Amino acid sequence: MTLPAPASRLPASARADGGGRLVPKGWLDESPVTRALLALNVAVFAVEAVLTRNLMDLPTRAALELGACYSLGVIGDHRFETLITACFLHAGIMHVGFNMLALWQAGPLVERSAGSARMAPMYLVAGAMGNVASAGYGWATRSVGFSVGASGAISGVIAAALVLGWRTQGWRGPITQAMVRWLGFVLLFGVLSNVGGGRIDNAAHIGGALTGAAIACLWRRGHRYSPGATRVLMGASAAALVVCIATVAWRDRTDPFATMMLQERFDYTHAALSLGRCDDARAGLAAVERLRGGMAHVTSLRTQVDGVCGPEGP
Repeated sequence: MTLPAPASRLPASARADGGGRLVPKGWLDESPVTRALLALNVAVFAVEAVLTRNLMDLPTRAALELGACYSLGVIGDHRFETLITACFLHAGIMHVGFNMLALWQAGPLVERSAGSARMAPMYLVAGAMGNVASAGYGWATRSVGFSVGASGAISGVIAAALVLGWRTQGWRGPITQAMVRWLGFVLLFGVLSNVGGGRIDNAAHIGGALTGAAIACLWRRGHRYSPGATRVLMGASAAALVVCIATVAWRDRTDPFATMMLQERFDYTHAALSLGRCDDARAGLAAVERLRGGMAHVTSLRTQVDGVCGPEGP
């Protein structure tokens, strides 16, 4: 889908006829944040491909090592850094390709209209809140899967562009209508894909879209940040991302259960029990209980550990 550009924020060459291009010439010229996000997502996917030797999928262990959003881990293990890092991981070349196409088209609309100082934090917050919605839904439904992808953040970008189009052109404006179609396609595709057995994270899409729309509604029309303030906000956004990546690396090195999902923690505990390694069994039990302490089979596991190793001391 070709998206109309806000003419007042485009250079003359880009306002001319697109000549059949998917986007006008010079589309990314005034969009440094969008360019950086595109480059970073592609670079991270290249790292994934090298590490896993797989272009079509992202194996579970590699996903967790790299910072996937595992709903039980986010809440039980307090893995809040993965709310951000998961936005830069993708489960295959088709996944990253579709998301980057959407970001390439929608990102400059928001960045030219609202400024880079607003684009950078909005992208991260929309992505994080999309993953909050995903984690909450996964916890409530006892889902054992994980979530990766930029689509929650990009849904926020599309929703923000929709709000900007509505505020400047009205509901019938070309930008507004294009964003309605894009957002409707993303949500409808997710629903239909899951009906057919897919694994689309609709909660992340909805959470990201609502967050992006809400943030855009708070932006004051006509206000532009100074170059200094823009550098500060962009630098703060980059720093937040670096801290999240560093936290994932630290957890990988210090927590032996960081890359284990619930069933793997059960298996680890049972294996430790069978070998008489009570310290390891208790560590595994604690790791299981952090994720699902109140479930009947977790209580049964504690009974088994206490039966073999004796009750835990005060």
